[in-house]
Amino acid sequence: MFKKILKGIILTALTVLAVGISIIVFVLQDYYTKEYINELKSEAIFIARGIELEGTDFFDGIDLENSHRITLIEPDGTVTYDSVVDVTMLENHLNRQEVKEALNNETGESVRYSTTLSQKTVYYAVRLDNGEVLRISTMKYTIWALLADMSHIFCILIAVATVLSVFLAYRIAESIIRPINEIDLQHPEVEQVYQELSPLTGRIMEQNLLIKEQIEEQKIEHESRDRMRREFTANVSHELKTPLTSISGFAEIIRDGLVKEEDLPRFAGNIYREAQRLIVLVGDIIKLSQLDGKEVAAPKEEINLYESAEAVIAHLLAAAERKNVSITMTGEPIKVMAVEQIVEEMIYNLVDNAIKYNKDGGRVTVSVNQIEDCKVITVSDTGIGIPKKEQERIFERFYRVNKSHSKEIGGTGLGLSIVKHGAMYHNAVITVESEEMMGTKITVSFP
Repeated sequence: MFKKILKGIILTALTVLAVGISIIVFVLQDYYTKEYINELKSEAIFIARGIELEGTDFFDGIDLENSHRITLIEPDGTVTYDSVVDVTMLENHLNRQEVKEALNNETGESVRYSTTLSQKTVYYAVRLDNGEVLRISTMKYTIWALLADMSHIFCILIAVATVLSVFLAYRIAESIIRPINEIDLQHPEVEQVYQELSPLTGRIMEQNLLIKEQIEEQKIEHESRDRMRREFTANVSHELKTPLTSISGFAEIIRDGLVKEEDLPRFAGNIYREAQRLIVLVGDIIKLSQLDGKEVAAPKEEINLYESAEAVIAHLLAAAERKNVSITMTGEPIKVMAVEQIVEEMIYNLVDNAIKYNKDGGRVTVSVNQIEDCKVITVSDTGIGIPKKEQERIFERFYRVNKSHSKEIGGTGLGLSIVKHGAMYHNAVITVESEEMMGTKITVSFP
């Protein structure tokens, strides 16, 4: 700011100085020209009177070295006398402006550049009684000569202007900046320094409010994440502890020889099932961790959503038969840009839940369609449904609507969490429609 103010002041000062000096010089030049002419006029009258009385002998009594240039010109323009230049070197002066005017009007004057003297000269001529023309001339200061004579004054003025400009620029910049630096950025509305700063202080206030809101949101989000982390740790510990306890108990009984030989396959089967439950649980946790950190190795590619759904259903037909649930596939081939592994995992968990929480003899319908700009897959069932108050929490990790039947139904409680994070990874939207004992419909819309 200081540099800009300084530059502006210096430019203004120099401009004013230049314009002022130009006006003064032109005024002085015009003034001195008139003074020169008046002076020459007085001298011409005096010399003319002397010539008329004494003739050219009058020049003998004049200090020609300290006087103006004197020239006598015949009516035909011939120069008969010149106090500075040899008359033989001078051309005919009949066409000179001041000579013409004197011959016609008794007096004449002009200002022009003299080739003889190589400078600008002021001329005044008067016609004598004998018809001759007496001309008096003197050198006139040109504008450049005036400027040269005043150069030291200009230098002093420029130096003074520069010093004053630096001083004023510093003081002005300081007076402008000080109140701005003193603004309380936490409460800019308390004191209004400049009216022009109202938009700035307004934006600072808005920014402060936004930052405060963001801090509150982050605090709430942090508390929520911390709560979810604690719940997740507790749930994982619980889910891992149950099968590990079973495996440890069955293994301990076998180690101590308390199992009959014919019961060994049954105990081994129990250990195998609990181990498989652990493998599935750990696998689901790894999948969630990858989706959380967006560390999925497979790139997105164009896949056929209908064919992916068909492949998943083929793997779940046996589970549906055991549950006495029928599965119907409808829709049309739709292609989306997605990670096929994640999409199939999402469909698997939706259809698997639809089978697990269905009624005996129930139905599951999977449909794939294009609705406006979205590619949509919908999984509907005729199962037990989800209470309204529980629908917002079904995508939480390890959350089960009916915890008393969780062991009987099976699963890790992470299926819908995987669906949710898979949808977030693809910027897809999940909607849930459900009524108790009337079934559930879950829709995933890919953009």
